[in-house]
Amino acid sequence: MSYIKEKGKQLENYVRDSIKDRKLDSGVTRDGASGAGNREKRDVATSVQINGNELGIECKNHKVPHIKDWWKQAEKLEEYGFEPVLVYKLKGESLGDSKAVIRLSTFIDILAKLNKPMITKPNKEFEWDLVGLLNAIKRVRKHLNKH
Repeated sequence: MSYIKEKGKQLENYVRDSIKDRKLDSGVTRDGASGAGNREKRDVATSVQINGNELGIECKNHKVPHIKDWWKQAEKLEEYGFEPVLVYKLKGESLGDSKAVIRLSTFIDILAKLNKPMITKPNKEFEWDLVGLLNAIKRVRKHLNKH
């Protein structure tokens, strides 16, 4: 196997093992043809989903980043119903420092599902209105208790 293919295989195995280790999908596999096969177009085949679609993971282990081109390749996985994810590692980085690229809208959707909506603090004018209302309620109660 060539050095270039071995680098790609190394990253694909790392992604596969990371998904397994986190117990996200025990059946996750690396495509032996690195997405070039007739049936499976993803580098890593998993049942893990984002927004109702299985992940379409494209892995790149290179010296020089070509993210725009790599992302175009990952986007093609949408034709097969997959949510595109680009995982890349550059020369000199450890596998643990690999990066994942997803659409901003996908990232925001994930955050929205993981986090509760923020409760905003009311403005000062509203706070004073509430204090005034509470004081008015106290006065009304006092008046009712007298009668």
